[in-house]
Amino acid sequence: MTGASVASLLGAEAIERLNRPIESASALGSAAYASPEYFRLEQEKIFGRHWTGVAFAHQVPNPGDAIPVSVAGGVPAIVARGRDNEVRVFHNVCRHRGALVLSEPACGRPVLRCPYHGWAYNLDGTLKATPLWDGRKVADPRGSDRADRGLVPIRSQVWADIVFVDLSGAAPALETVAAPFTRLWAPYEMERFRLAHYEAGDIAANWKLAVEAAMENYHEEFVHQGLPARVDADGNKTFTEVTDADMFGFTWRGDSSLRSTTPLVPLRSNQPEDRRTDSLCFLFPNTQMSLFGSLAVRTIWAPRAHDRSQWLTSWYLVDDAATDDEHAADRAEMVRYWRQLRAEDGRVLDLMQRGRRSPVADDIKLSPFWEGLILHFHQQLVARMAAA
Repeated sequence: MTGASVASLLGAEAIERLNRPIESASALGSAAYASPEYFRLEQEKIFGRHWTGVAFAHQVPNPGDAIPVSVAGGVPAIVARGRDNEVRVFHNVCRHRGALVLSEPACGRPVLRCPYHGWAYNLDGTLKATPLWDGRKVADPRGSDRADRGLVPIRSQVWADIVFVDLSGAAPALETVAAPFTRLWAPYEMERFRLAHYEAGDIAANWKLAVEAAMENYHEEFVHQGLPARVDADGNKTFTEVTDADMFGFTWRGDSSLRSTTPLVPLRSNQPEDRRTDSLCFLFPNTQMSLFGSLAVRTIWAPRAHDRSQWLTSWYLVDDAATDDEHAADRAEMVRYWRQLRAEDGRVLDLMQRGRRSPVADDIKLSPFWEGLILHFHQQLVARMAAA
């Protein structure tokens, strides 16, 4: 735990400027992107105290499947599917000498076994065996404290195929936090979506820069010329900014190149056709969940260091369009298109991160027309860090 505070790292004057109306506000300065100490504080105060996405449930599809993940900037954890088909998350630490129990993905394991001294854990985290503990080769020695030496669980829940964790154990119920998305998606038969494609990769930039790039449309004219226009002929926005508790992002109506050419997600029977609205929104702090008519895209922007992040993205299509032969060409084009968008963003995110090394980047102005969501995001981050 760091002894620093958000005020000491950013400065009281910078925080005051951040909380002004956008016309006179300044965005987060360079320390928020380039300081390892700020990164550690952020992981403690934000990622250690809120629900955050860490993996997808489809990454552990069968009982006995498990993957190692990192929580809150470095806390090692295991995501495992038990024999009862439940997905659980545990601290990835053997209760004997503290070694990592799992260092690479595993499939169909009957137990999770520490490589150091062979301690074995059931898929529900309970301790199963401590071989040679008393010198004898017995499968299940009766240690007096076996019941208390299982893997330590982390509060977790699967929602929308995303594995969320609450390291603090004190965050509000995930259903409450995710309620704005439940309302946003209410007109649609979201249960019809099936996994079509999954990829993961790294970017040489702070995680916040990736979130900011996703939520602001100003750069699209210059970086993503294949995306739809975000202003009409009179210069008016064709999108609507949305902030609703822990959800923030934007919505719009009408077809766009972001949609797949596969069938649209059906509307529920009691909803008129004119309710169809596409959206690109985040669940604070790092989980992006977008709906593009025929396509759902969910991305976890996982912090790895102050200047490095990992993205994990799943694409979902409706019913058989996700896997059948008929729509194979549509899926291939979808993947090609999104890889192009991700590469275009990656190039400018690298430039943004390198620019944050300069003190000049402490004076960042935001466009009142385009970048109100960025200011909202920054204000939420600082307020929650200060409150924590």
